[in-house]
Amino acid sequence: MQFGILGALEVTDGNRQLPLRSIKQRSLLAMLLCHHGAVAHSDILIDALWGAEAGQAGNQRLRLQLHRLRRTLGAATVIEHQSTGYQLRVPPDSVDAWRFERLVREGRQALESKSLVRGSDLLRAALDMWRGPALSGLDDISFLHRQATRLDEQRLAALADRIDADLRLRRHAQLVGELSALVREHPLRERFRGQLMLALYRGGRQAEALEVYRDGRRILSKDLGLEPSLELRRLQAAILTSDSSLGAGLTGANGHAVHRRHDHRHAGGCPHCSKRAR
Repeated sequence: MQFGILGALEVTDGNRQLPLRSIKQRSLLAMLLCHHGAVAHSDILIDALWGAEAGQAGNQRLRLQLHRLRRTLGAATVIEHQSTGYQLRVPPDSVDAWRFERLVREGRQALESKSLVRGSDLLRAALDMWRGPALSGLDDISFLHRQATRLDEQRLAALADRIDADLRLRRHAQLVGELSALVREHPLRERFRGQLMLALYRGGRQAEALEVYRDGRRILSKDLGLEPSLELRRLQAAILTSDSSLGAGLTGANGHAVHRRHDHRHAGGCPHCSKRAR
């Protein structure tokens, strides 16, 4: 049995997709999955599913929905009753979001050990698991909305880390299109903007890199009354002066990073690109 929440909720058994026609069943299963094997308190489930209208019948309604969910999922999927709520017991690799988080951890560990190709590949594999917005169609429940937001932030951070690795692997030419779309979609996320500036600069497009900075500065000033971050301003200054530290990150034949003494200030390519997305 496989469970997917990185997109619309789906449950598959082999090649067969199980029907979860009731919005209550889908929401209940999604909340159990988002507890990542921990106990989901009954009060939280009842409040999310029925709110104030649950009244005194809340626990009875919850037990009925759990009975229907167990019948749909079959005996192989265990939902245990605990003193405070219910616990979904499934193997870690049966939930796409859990696999995503594991692959992201492994990818970052590889990057920390300077295994850039392996790190990039692991992060790419994690990101390829996404089928659309997390928990699509269920985020009108506040708990699930918060979980969907959390997962999407993890996706964007993993994407920025993968792009950092690809920049260090001299893949800047292939990144310009992807980064241009990301900057249009997330104009206030300076990490993507800095990565696009660096990719353009390394491709010999210095003027375009500086224009990307000016566009971001205009947006921040007009919409928020802010200036770009110190990291982005430093990157702009380095591009203006063609600072040698902005040269492509060096890699050996096996994809492991090689550092030169004068590159220590920007071991990740630029001071901005090692920062988390804002």
